Amino acid sequence: MKTVIAGGTLIDGFSHDPIPESIVVVEDGNIVAAGSSKSIAKPRGAETIDATGHTVMPGIIDCHLHSTYRARDLRQHLLNTPTYNVLRSTEILAETIACGVTTARDMGGADAGFREAVAEGTILGPRLLICVIMISQTGGHSDYWVPAGMRLPKRTWLPDPIADGTDAVRALARQVLMMGADFVKICSTGGITSFTDHWDESQFTVAELRVAVEEAARKGKNVAVHAEGLNGIKNALAAGVHSIEHGWFIDEECVDTMIKHGIWWVPTLALVPQSIKKRSEDAGWGGQQLANEDEKDQQILTKMEQHIPLWQDAVKRGLKVAFGTDQSHRLMTGENLVELEYMVEWLGMSPMEAINSATQRASECIERPDLGTLRAGCKADVLIVNGDPLNDITILQDRERLRMIVKDGIPVIDKMRQPPIGTPIERRRTK
Repeated sequence: MKTVIAGGTLIDGFSHDPIPESIVVVEDGNIVAAGSSKSIAKPRGAETIDATGHTVMPGIIDCHLHSTYRARDLRQHLLNTPTYNVLRSTEILAETIACGVTTARDMGGADAGFREAVAEGTILGPRLLICVIMISQTGGHSDYWVPAGMRLPKRTWLPDPIADGTDAVRALARQVLMMGADFVKICSTGGITSFTDHWDESQFTVAELRVAVEEAARKGKNVAVHAEGLNGIKNALAAGVHSIEHGWFIDEECVDTMIKHGIWWVPTLALVPQSIKKRSEDAGWGGQQLANEDEKDQQILTKMEQHIPLWQDAVKRGLKVAFGTDQSHRLMTGENLVELEYMVEWLGMSPMEAINSATQRASECIERPDLGTLRAGCKADVLIVNGDPLNDITILQDRERLRMIVKDGIPVIDKMRQPPIGTPIERRRTK
């Protein structure tokens, strides 16, 4: 049976302007038609959802998150069993879709089992694209070696992420592709949460990075690169990668290269300021280990703010930007759409441009043209929002305003019709 969402203001993900008094027709999990009620007839006998006074828009695509659980506290991490971590991950996935994210590119931690369990409905969450692990050199961003002389695996059910030299990188890239990775992720710099490196140091040679690109291309797939510091960003660009993740400290030369070659930027802007905010609100959050990161994060935040004029100029020049949050179990989970506010304030985007970066533009980044827009033939991933995010982008952060979340044509959260029992996510969140 067809379902009609009628009367709302439509943000379809690709048009420059919203469409008032719209109609969206859904059948068998797909969009049949979407547009003005003046040009689209309501199908006879269709179930109707009255969206008058609401905004109707595509589900959000988060191009950079981590959907699996691991304890941030090292002592607790060593006490948790792998099955416990997997089961806790299901809550992260449920919270992620509950804030409007219907598709996500997992940047390390989820294997094909998570993707398939979500796809068949065994667990609740956004549809997933996975890379399995993020490949790191010895002592790199994904190497959890500690001075006691051991490596602490982030997720014990996954392969060792360490590779040195072109042959080892080739072998590990082939292994994750064999395991069903939708793309390959590799680290070309250190990271702000690393144990054994610094965010500004470059990692892997251009030759090593290029091998990962070559192996992914053999499978028709792409490479996303964790890159924070400038030299590592430049090495990744020289290797011909698909997307730069974080990439805060790009310069004009990087922007020129990225525009010329169509390389995506997934900036995850809210990560550092939200981390600082979280610690200030909860002094006990993560214990002394995270308390010691305040000074480092404040320095990075200051440096990020100094780059805002360059970022805004890059966006005006046409740099391709896709929405991503770096959500992990400890930060941003269920708060992903805070990122849109930073895209407006720091990148100088209009609210419509920010929403498009999280819908249609994000679908281009992940190469899924069937997602991210409300037009005939696309998957019926739909949000019905109480209010106008084009007037105030921050309303999307308020879950109470997300009156309906639809994935593949099926309501995941439905506050429009007040179901008596509650949706699966609502039942989870009351426990």
